[in-house]
Amino acid sequence: MTNEAYLRALKILKFGANTRVVLVISSLLLIDLVILLDISYVRQITGFIFLTFLPGLLILRILKLDKIEQTETIVLSVGLSVSFLMFFGLLLNNSAIYFGYETPLATAPLLILINVLLITLLVIVHTIDTTPVFALPNLNLNTSEKAFFIVPVVFPALSIFGTHLMNIENNNIILIIFLLLIPIYVASVCFFNNKFPKRLYPVVIFLISISLLMMASLRSNHIVGIDTHKEYYYFLTSLDYLHWSASGHYTLNACLSISILPSIYQSILNIPPEFLFKIFYSLLFSIAPLIIYVLSKKYVGDFYGFLTSVYFMSISNFSGTPAQARTNTAILFFALAMMVLFNDKIDLQNKRILFIVFIVSCVVSHYSTTYISFFIMLITFISEEILSKKYAFKKYLSSTNVLLFFVLIVFWYSQVTEAAFDSGVGFIWNTFNSLNGLFVEEMRSSPAHALLGESIWEKGIPHKIEFVFTWLMFSFIGIGVLTLARSYSNTPFPELNFNINSYLTNKFEVSYFIGALICLGLLIATIALPFVSVGYGMDRVFFHATVLLSTFFTIGGITVTTYLHKLTLYIKFKKHIGVEIASHTQTSLIILLVLIMYFLSTAGVTYQSFGVHRSIILNSDGEQYDRIYVHDQESCCAKWLGSNVDENARIYGDQYGDLRLISQGGIRSACYAKSLIEDKEDIEEGYIYIRYTGVVGKKLCDNNFIWHDMTDYLHFFIKYNKIYNNGGSESYYKTRANVRV
Repeated sequence: MTNEAYLRALKILKFGANTRVVLVISSLLLIDLVILLDISYVRQITGFIFLTFLPGLLILRILKLDKIEQTETIVLSVGLSVSFLMFFGLLLNNSAIYFGYETPLATAPLLILINVLLITLLVIVHTIDTTPVFALPNLNLNTSEKAFFIVPVVFPALSIFGTHLMNIENNNIILIIFLLLIPIYVASVCFFNNKFPKRLYPVVIFLISISLLMMASLRSNHIVGIDTHKEYYYFLTSLDYLHWSASGHYTLNACLSISILPSIYQSILNIPPEFLFKIFYSLLFSIAPLIIYVLSKKYVGDFYGFLTSVYFMSISNFSGTPAQARTNTAILFFALAMMVLFNDKIDLQNKRILFIVFIVSCVVSHYSTTYISFFIMLITFISEEILSKKYAFKKYLSSTNVLLFFVLIVFWYSQVTEAAFDSGVGFIWNTFNSLNGLFVEEMRSSPAHALLGESIWEKGIPHKIEFVFTWLMFSFIGIGVLTLARSYSNTPFPELNFNINSYLTNKFEVSYFIGALICLGLLIATIALPFVSVGYGMDRVFFHATVLLSTFFTIGGITVTTYLHKLTLYIKFKKHIGVEIASHTQTSLIILLVLIMYFLSTAGVTYQSFGVHRSIILNSDGEQYDRIYVHDQESCCAKWLGSNVDENARIYGDQYGDLRLISQGGIRSACYAKSLIEDKEDIEEGYIYIRYTGVVGKKLCDNNFIWHDMTDYLHFFIKYNKIYNNGGSESYYKTRANVRV
């Protein structure tokens, strides 16, 4: 569909340039008033929209990106707004501190300067762009559209209410219904794809996306995860001091995505910090499936692009966004950079500007994701240069882009926050050192063991189901890549001679295909190289690579269906071996089978149906729940210790207990009690924090994720004095030297 046809379908209302100025300034004044008067709920809603969309929309108007569609406008607006806030916050922070002003992230200076910058952008827009601005679309739906829209529109309500019911009554029935409704609805879209209105695809994708992410974000009254505890600590540090500091040279300090960015939102929105940290990254990452949709529909069309985005949302790391704030924020910027790079509607100059902005945003968001992104681009660039010596095709990466990316990495990680650079160098060194353990299973991570099927037949049926459909999913991706590779090998390599398969709406760029091959190689390396699977995590590498590989899952499914269809015809009629291809509905059946079973497995529904309490979202017991769920009693005890114990005192907890001390108590000196739990030796001096599983479940978790019976340690605790007990968490001490009571 052309841009003009798309706009006609949406019946978008047009506003003139002068009206635009009046609307923006009026909106700014109204939002400022709401923020200054601190009007509850209104401040939070309008403030979030104000920060997340307006800067990006103005920048897009300055760049005169008129040819892109509405979905692309939305995701680019969000990406540019968030990038703008990080860079603006960094500039304001460093400039203010240089001139002796120590609280640049306070509400007053932030609000004043954001208004000044937005009005400046508005003046520039008004000066260079007098064309009408497209405002809100006409949301009138016909009968067919209402029929398809009525189900997904209730998804957010089911997600939020179901999670609330789970939190207060431990009742997961609403969440189970919600998780079953998603595949049922996706299947109905597949069966009635000829009648499904194309303009609803982005809306449905977003509703599914935000519903899945809110379900994970709202579970528990506190943050849930592992790394997120330290991320939250650094956010609180920036928030407490109202400025960001690069001093100390800690790796997480290099991530503006978890320090300056949420601090800006908190200063403007004024909501409980922990609640903001729980939901902010889910709200931000909810546009990621739309980016995948835009990226994939160029090659496989709207219908298969929809299936590709659903596949992306089926990956466990997607719903785990609240527990992976900095990683998924960086992946979001990587996805935006790829969307811009392969978007034919954006001219070369604007493409370079946007690409650089999103790559820089990735650099300041997360170091490990940046290293992997740079590796993908570097090898793609080198491959382009080598192949261009023999074949004629359009190159998408220039030496300037790659060199600039490298310079930014070196500058930000070695000069500003050197710990992240040292961490990257150490990671590469340890990877090479681990090559001697290439075939040693014990050196690999738990996800790598699970993927390789270690002891899979000793486990239950749901584990076998997930194992089978995970490998089918990988197989589809591999088949998709091989299908495209075969298409290239069957023709001379120049892109102009590339034959488009009947199910593709556009040809793949050589650069895209090279990037996909590199991502596939990364996945293989993650499994093969022991330290990579442990040091960074196979699941994170896979999720990162899926940005480029998602489309190949769909292509692989189409290819498998096509050959099965041909085989059926051959068996039935002993002919028609040639060019017949399965219909959309027939193709959907194979893809749906793998997609739905994979989704239900990663969501925990298949485990639940067999009585295995695996998912923390659906259960208030089980392995995952005992490890990472934070109870109110644990939070209260940690906060009490943070308020009453000297900041230099040694405070010990079991595995994950030390993380609760860091996030809930703000205790930087918290450490894992290895000598007590694993070595069973007495701690000479210090404090011990016992979380909910120890007090109620009578068990402690060690550094190898093995549970120990609390009764084996009672003789140690006789020597300590109990200083805090709320029924769900306890604290002990051995000397009064460090207590301020």
